[in-house]
Amino acid sequence: MAATVHVCSQSQLPQCTPAVRAAQPAAATSSTLPSCTVTARPSGLHRRSVLAPAQPRRRAASLTAPVVAAAAASSAGASSAADLEVDVCILGAGIIGLCTALTLLRADPGLRVALLDRQVPCSGATGAGQGYLWLAHRDVGSPLFQLAAESRAMWRELLAPAVPELTTAAVEWQEVGSMLLSSTADEAAGLAARCQALAAEGLAAQLLTAAEARRREPALQLPAQGAALLLPSDLQVNGRATAAALLRACEAHSGRFTALFEEGALRLAAGESGRVDQVQTQARRVRARRSIVVALGAWSGAFLADQLADVRWAGAFRPRRGLLLEMTAPAGMPAVSHGLMEVSYTSHYSRQAIAGGKGAQGKGDGDSEEGIDITFTATTSASGSLLVGSSREFAGYSRDAPEHIVSAIMQRAAHFLPALAAVRWQDISVRAGPRPFATAGGPTVSPVPGVEGLLVAAGHEGSGLTMAPATAELVAAYLLDQPSRLDERVVEALRCPFGLSIEDYLSM
Repeated sequence: MAATVHVCSQSQLPQCTPAVRAAQPAAATSSTLPSCTVTARPSGLHRRSVLAPAQPRRRAASLTAPVVAAAAASSAGASSAADLEVDVCILGAGIIGLCTALTLLRADPGLRVALLDRQVPCSGATGAGQGYLWLAHRDVGSPLFQLAAESRAMWRELLAPAVPELTTAAVEWQEVGSMLLSSTADEAAGLAARCQALAAEGLAAQLLTAAEARRREPALQLPAQGAALLLPSDLQVNGRATAAALLRACEAHSGRFTALFEEGALRLAAGESGRVDQVQTQARRVRARRSIVVALGAWSGAFLADQLADVRWAGAFRPRRGLLLEMTAPAGMPAVSHGLMEVSYTSHYSRQAIAGGKGAQGKGDGDSEEGIDITFTATTSASGSLLVGSSREFAGYSRDAPEHIVSAIMQRAAHFLPALAAVRWQDISVRAGPRPFATAGGPTVSPVPGVEGLLVAAGHEGSGLTMAPATAELVAAYLLDQPSRLDERVVEALRCPFGLSIEDYLSM
């Protein structure tokens, strides 16, 4: 017998979807529609001396105008609130939901897909990230390393069709390579071992001395005993531009794709057969004949916990706030030409986390206080702005940007890029978003045990962009009853993290 699906009212689901609904636009223009990244004014805490005494500005980073228009048109077309019947209903229009929608539309020319989100695309972790598609920092040989490697290859396939909606130019594809940076002899020895492991996977990794690294990145400062691991094949995209391009590509499948934005899911319901096949939104009922896919990012756990009355889901995916800073490089500072990351960042992708159990919560060498992790990253966007990070902390669904965290990020960044000490506070824009931290150590992409018709794809934290194509491919394999291209070891690592079925759990 299938597990009971509990009916909840909207007031009972404060954490299922983003807590603040974006303002309704007065017209379908990019200047009036909600931005895809929400940041809050700093909290007024103590500023550190690396920054001049002025507040960082809040820059609203909107989706491109064609996508905003498409999203508005989709919502306007559905304004009659007529009930809708589709084959698959995807909850969540982040990078996972968008990529899954497009993959399904391309896989089956008869499939009808609805994409539902209480806000607009790119409202969560996708819009607040740096856009890395990296392998250098991952735990080499682990299932999630294999997932990331396969997924990155799939990105090239996803962009291969010569359609104007989805091209390398549209997603701001940059083959800039990555550098992992060490500051001590012990860290340098670890980089040497990682370099050998990456080479064993067929990747052309290079170990650089501190002097060689500085020649390649003149703005960089490393002690003499430091080193750098260069992986030229690592690349980056613009997460917001990628989300915009994916939405345009979905919209190109006229008549088979429906976007319902600013329309949140209130509850799930089962049909007469017991199969979960209905979503009640704020405006209508959507019936999904094949499946409902929960891809709500950081809100996935709370939504499933409420809908299934299974408290384990609330702990499976937790929001972990991340801050990323955008700025213009100071005058005279050499351009950052690679993606830079200090080696302690790799602790978030340790083998302990990959194997299961509690996720890695190690701290970098930078400032860490009250559970806040500060680890240096930097890259130059396609538009020329400098993106500097980053922080990790469990702060609920808050999108605030506390000044002491912004200051700590800049302090740590100036340790590696000394010229950043000249950046004025008011010249910093802050991106803030809740990342979907997975307690089990990695994402879950699988049917929900004991609940026919429901599938979850969540828990990617900061790796959603990298892992989206492979995640979408696996979802399509489940729904279309096709073999997955992924190794069985990888598929197994992505199954529901609970050892018991929900039926067994409810009967205890």
